Amino acid sequence: MTVTRISDVIVPAVFTDYVLRMTAEKARIFQAGVLGSDPRIASFLAGGGQTVNMPMWNDLSGASNVSSDDPAVLAVPAKTTALADIAVRLSRNKGWSSADLVADLAGDDPQVVIANRVVDYWSREFESILVAILTGITVDNIANNSSDMVNDVSATLGATAAGIIDTVQTMGDASDSLATIIMHSKVYAALAKQNLIDFIPDSEGRVRFPTYLGYDVIRDDSVRVTGSGGTAKYDTYLLGPGSIIFGEGSAKVPVETFRYPSQGNGGGVEELWSRRELVFHPKGFRFDVAGMAGLSPTNAELALAAAWTRVAPERKQVNMATLISLGT
Repeated sequence: MTVTRISDVIVPAVFTDYVLRMTAEKARIFQAGVLGSDPRIASFLAGGGQTVNMPMWNDLSGASNVSSDDPAVLAVPAKTTALADIAVRLSRNKGWSSADLVADLAGDDPQVVIANRVVDYWSREFESILVAILTGITVDNIANNSSDMVNDVSATLGATAAGIIDTVQTMGDASDSLATIIMHSKVYAALAKQNLIDFIPDSEGRVRFPTYLGYDVIRDDSVRVTGSGGTAKYDTYLLGPGSIIFGEGSAKVPVETFRYPSQGNGGGVEELWSRRELVFHPKGFRFDVAGMAGLSPTNAELALAAAWTRVAPERKQVNMATLISLGT
């Protein structure tokens, strides 16, 4: 009897390309449009280093001059200034033994079947990374920026339309730049019971996202929850398109298979390893590497207030906001 092995069906170049492409197509945060791109990220990830400086120009501001016919009256040009964003490299990997994958090896195309499972894993992991960053941004804002991005109604209220509107209003007249909500499933259920969740099909009749007040909704139970029971407080994050800069490089060995013939009392065990080099960076912020224990931050480290410093001088330049509410 011939046994199909992982190493027999995995063609590294084909497998890696498929995983990269399908993660971008399947991950909800890509579909929602919250991730933007920056050409500097690719060159950074292709080289070494933990961080990359990403200066971004502030918007032009100030009142216009009133024209005059007096040649002695001279106009003074305004200065343009830049933000000192700093992004950090995320080096991530995950391995699976054949016990996790062997049931799929009878598929029509084992390489694609296994790749789909890997893609599903990374899609969830990307979302967890994003939520960890949003947690860090929120607690930093509470600690250092007078909560000007946060609307906390958790003393008495659950998530409501009024609460969301007040949260959006922290951006003032720039509130139209928010388009996506990430919320806990318990908050989602509370809103669904109030018949506040809409399901609008696209042109092909498919519902890509449920919507709330016109915002695309992503449910994720990794959002920050403090406390427990009926007094537990839940974060709900609102994001604008391109508010998070994303980039991906190529790991030295993106995919690798191993076989250990002596394991399983001689029956043999196979492993598949997937590696990714990433940047997830919130616009208008600087990451501080001083709090990292290793060469790349963990999700727990990304979720710390000390990891982030807002460098955008105006609240409106950061198209993110957080509602903190009860789960009811």
